[in-house]
Amino acid sequence: MPAKRSPARRPTMKDIARRAGVSESAVSFALNDRPGVSEVTRARVRRVAEQLGWRPSTAARALSGE
Repeated sequence: MPAKRSPARRPTMKDIARRAGVSESAVSFALNDRPGVSEVTRARVRRVAEQLGWRPSTAARALSGE
């Protein structure tokens, strides 16, 4: 019998924060173009998000009213 593989999990903001070495709120600020993080941090967060294949959750966006 072949081994059962679990489906790939979507990367989260927590994953990005851990990899970028910043807080989850800094990730949120950076990805939502809010003030409060430096341009260097914003660029690092976006680079990590791209490397991980992060995409905004449409369900989460709908809940936030955006």
